[in-house]
Amino acid sequence: SGLVDLATLQSAFRSAAFDRLLADGINIVLLDVDSLETQALAGKEIWRVRKPGGTFVVGSSGIEYALLAEWASDGIVRAEPGFSPPGAADRIAVVSGSCSPTTERQIRHALTDGFDGIEVDPVELVSEASSDAIARAVFTGRASLEAGRSVVLYTALGPAADRGAEIDRQEGARHKLGRGLGELLRELTIEQKLQRVVIAGGDTSSHALGQMGVDALTVRMPLPASPGSPLCVAHSRVKAIEGLEVALKGGQVGTDRYFCAIRDGLGG
Repeated sequence: SGLVDLATLQSAFRSAAFDRLLADGINIVLLDVDSLETQALAGKEIWRVRKPGGTFVVGSSGIEYALLAEWASDGIVRAEPGFSPPGAADRIAVVSGSCSPTTERQIRHALTDGFDGIEVDPVELVSEASSDAIARAVFTGRASLEAGRSVVLYTALGPAADRGAEIDRQEGARHKLGRGLGELLRELTIEQKLQRVVIAGGDTSSHALGQMGVDALTVRMPLPASPGSPLCVAHSRVKAIEGLEVALKGGQVGTDRYFCAIRDGLGG
């Protein structure tokens, strides 16, 4: 394999470097990106070296954003966004099962911008006393939401608070953790008639969605600065969940303002 690193990608010689790797018979080319600008440059190179029969590309949804930027530049697609901002929500609820430093920064930022933070004990959430843990979290979350404030309920605030070793003593505990967060989010959503919620953590998202009774999602608003974590609309047989706006994000995904941007209906 070969690498087009950040310095090369941002240089005037990126195309020559890319072509040299291909000419040398390199079948796998890795591209480093760390911003919207380098993402767009990667899209430019991927599109430039495309083959008539198709080119196999592996990566996150950042690839789609990269190619769309190039297609818009070439006039192949409209540059204007096809999604209208949904507007601000008066209050939202966030549940997080992530221990990542990215999510930690997002939580800390949210706590300075109108969110109340509620710590949920992850060990208790996967124990036989999980019902009590959920009930307490719902009770505390209810008070914040009824006061007109958004709320973020989290099982960890960064890597230093990771209690994974304790949780993993129980078989299937990680799945149960996600389901528990989904259950408390479902209760708050239905009881407080919430219109918009966020689930943080890749594993958490899949299990929490099932617990909430979500059958499918359609994109409501992409967030170009946080690829792979758009605001979506939920489709469900549960009347109170049908039409709910839901954002899912992996632990390492999103800008520090992610939760606030979702609350405010901004694509940032």
